[in-house]
Amino acid sequence: MLKDSIIQYVKENTAKISLEELDTVLTAEAIAGYFQVKRNTVSYYLNQEIGKTFFKINTRPVRFLDKKVFEKNFFTVSKDVYASVNDLLDENKRKNGIQKEEKQEINFVEEQDVFQNLIGSNGSLKKPIEQMKTSIFYPNTSLPVFLHGPTGSGKSFMARKIYEFAVQEGILKPDAPFIIMNCAQYVNNIELLSSNLFGYVKGAFTGAYATTKGLLEAADGGMLFLDEVHRLNSESQEKLFVFLDQGIFRRMGESEGWHKAKVRMVMATTENLESNFLDTFLRRIPIVVQIPSLRERGEQERLQFIYHFFIEESKVLDKKMKVSGNVIEALLNHLYQGNIGDLENKIKFICATAYAKKKRKNEIDIHLEHLPEDVLKGIVEKAENKIGNYDTVEIYPNAPIQEILSGDKNGKDYHQELFEKLIAIFGEFRSQNYAKEQFEKRCMHTVNDVLDCLIYNQNSENENTMRKYIVNSVQEAFRYVEYSCNVQFGGNSLHAITAYFFCMNQHFRKQNIFIPNELMQYILEEYPKEIHIAKRILNMLSSKMDIVSTQEDLIPLTIYIRSLLNVSLSRKRPRAVILAHGYATASSVADVANRILDENIFESVDMPIEKNVSDVVQWMKEYVEKNDVSHGIILMVDMGSLREIYRSFEENLKSPLVVMNNISTQMAIMAGELIQKEEKLEDIVRILEEENETEYKIIYPQIQKQKTILTCCITGTGTAEQIRLLIENSIPKEMDIQVISYDYDQLQNVEIVKGIYQKCEVLGIVGTKNPQIGQEKFIPLEQLVSGAATEQMINMLKNVADAVSMEKLNDNLIRNFSMNRLLGFLTILDTEKILMHIEEAMKQYEFLTGRKLKNSTKINLFIHVGCLTERLIRNSAIEDYPEKDKFQKIHKKEIRQIQAAFSVIEKTYSVKIPISEIGYIYDILAGI
Repeated sequence: MLKDSIIQYVKENTAKISLEELDTVLTAEAIAGYFQVKRNTVSYYLNQEIGKTFFKINTRPVRFLDKKVFEKNFFTVSKDVYASVNDLLDENKRKNGIQKEEKQEINFVEEQDVFQNLIGSNGSLKKPIEQMKTSIFYPNTSLPVFLHGPTGSGKSFMARKIYEFAVQEGILKPDAPFIIMNCAQYVNNIELLSSNLFGYVKGAFTGAYATTKGLLEAADGGMLFLDEVHRLNSESQEKLFVFLDQGIFRRMGESEGWHKAKVRMVMATTENLESNFLDTFLRRIPIVVQIPSLRERGEQERLQFIYHFFIEESKVLDKKMKVSGNVIEALLNHLYQGNIGDLENKIKFICATAYAKKKRKNEIDIHLEHLPEDVLKGIVEKAENKIGNYDTVEIYPNAPIQEILSGDKNGKDYHQELFEKLIAIFGEFRSQNYAKEQFEKRCMHTVNDVLDCLIYNQNSENENTMRKYIVNSVQEAFRYVEYSCNVQFGGNSLHAITAYFFCMNQHFRKQNIFIPNELMQYILEEYPKEIHIAKRILNMLSSKMDIVSTQEDLIPLTIYIRSLLNVSLSRKRPRAVILAHGYATASSVADVANRILDENIFESVDMPIEKNVSDVVQWMKEYVEKNDVSHGIILMVDMGSLREIYRSFEENLKSPLVVMNNISTQMAIMAGELIQKEEKLEDIVRILEEENETEYKIIYPQIQKQKTILTCCITGTGTAEQIRLLIENSIPKEMDIQVISYDYDQLQNVEIVKGIYQKCEVLGIVGTKNPQIGQEKFIPLEQLVSGAATEQMINMLKNVADAVSMEKLNDNLIRNFSMNRLLGFLTILDTEKILMHIEEAMKQYEFLTGRKLKNSTKINLFIHVGCLTERLIRNSAIEDYPEKDKFQKIHKKEIRQIQAAFSVIEKTYSVKIPISEIGYIYDILAGI
């Protein structure tokens, strides 16, 4: 009987697991896949055994375990149903007297760190918290801190947490003052602001009847928080700069004498720093903490805020609440102008409205009717706000947020679900022994369905910093893999992989996945090429996004890549690109057409409203440059100005380009079928015009060669691309030179080289190894940066650059090369700012000594002094220097010159460079 087989299967697999794998095995869906029966049938039989043979863990999905086998291997269980894996494990801890000890340890940690339980402490606020802690631990009066972020993002709240942390760490006394001053209150009376901040003497102004202390003195020994600090005028900023720099100030009306105070300063502003503050003032504040907006906090953190504020209102009203899932979703998708504060006020309004109508009931039901008008209006107007994904949530005073989150229907783990389906399909494939092609197709559809869900559940307003970073990372990975592996991705692939890794970054590491070894081995053996590509993409994205990937993560990525590369493009037919307005319009049409045609015919470029046309033009230029388009390009656009976009890259064309208007899915499919039949370009557009309401234009290439520098690297296109960016960012715009990167092996391909020379006037090549492709000058990268190839570079560019431009190019190369290296070392300092200050110091040194520093010396100083400054801020300077006393006696003049030149570093960052560190700077300069 099937029931007996299921019982035996659960028993055998319970014996194989470890405590670390409790959340990865034995679900109804996985068992149904193994026995090739409906999930409902398996679930019915499993639940019949609860309390008899099995017990279960109510995770999503539910896990079933054999009670006797589990108790034999691990520990006795007292319940038939556990809320979570932790609930089960806690029972064992209670029995062993562990839980009490653990709770005490947890409470101790919470008392030590007030930031620990903040929403986003391990997410969007992780770096800001690290910066704030760094500022507090700095000796004396700490480092002044700027909290920069939009209205309502929590800057005042964070300032209070900085104070509480300082008290808990013993840096401030428990009774140390915490003074708040909102500078916006004095916007129309700057004198009153200055008098309140610095104090005033009797007779300083009308009404000054007695000498009065200001807030600086009131905050002595504690912390002063200046909110809306951009309201300070230039004079007040100068006075505050003196206090930050030297710890001294004068009261209003005083002309001599100074007062002192030890005050830790925290300032907050919503405005742009560079345009609202004096440069001298900004230089005295080395730490700028970016507080993200509510939208940038991500979906999970927004959910936590929503539940937190409902719980707080439940405490105030002393009522249990039932909040409709539609209300949760409407609040989640609303765009809050006032960020967290705005969200809190709206939830207060909702609860107050519902309470007023049902105040005599013990429980308050909250529905869409209780929403503020602007939130309700947003649901009506925005089609992308998809209502119906959330269940009703029960809220009660002191309810744990994580408990509510774990019950969220919309919070389901697509990653977990995807693996369970793939495991079930593989179980059927093995037991029923059907064709490999059928198994492959089912897996591809499953992966694509899940990716479609991830894309669909994205909101265009969710384009926060992390998503942009992931988009850029995916684009970089795709570009690298396309060149190095000679493949081409298209359709919805960029959006799909972005959505997958975005969700992976946000949610997917909640639990491990248990993958049968047989499935893993099958994928490794059957798809070696796809595995190779998936590994490259996964390695690049994992390192850039700080995700610890496992071998199991290769499975869905490999299957997806297999679907993209299922049929390769012929070299005897035109390429096709769809370009349309909207967040995912072009990619959606391309994806549907490619799937129906069962081949990746179409590339796509989406153009959301906020996207610049220049970005699209750049993409098209790169596409034309780096793909075989010798048989022409069909560019299908939706409307408007996109019909004329070809004019921006017309000079890059090396083959005919067709621009077709009024793209539709039907027209794309028809065009794809004609391309598959290898019809000629002119015949394709003629047939499409006859069958569809469209207009087209054929643009033939112009012969115009662009002055070009090539970059190459023997280790791959990724490195060559880094060299390209280094040179491109260093070349002054007036020189009008483009830089193109190639893999060393690509430049050994005669056809590729021929194409380069057809459209480019190659001035020279920069790289790690000479590809020997012509008579062009080759400059090794290390010689270019060190300055050893200056004459070669001048000779290479003699017809396109004057002496001033060449000097500018040289300085830019050194600076950009140093910045790329410094980015990996610095965690606190702004790289741009520290480079600017070091550059100022080097110029001062050249002026004082009358000697010109070599490129290599400048690079070494950029790196060394950048790291040195951060060491000094962290109070961890190098104290030892060989024969330090002798060095001080012999090199007094050189020491004075170094101290004078690098005093800008000491003043800007409030540090003192010790003689040991000066010795190491001298060693670098000695190689001038």
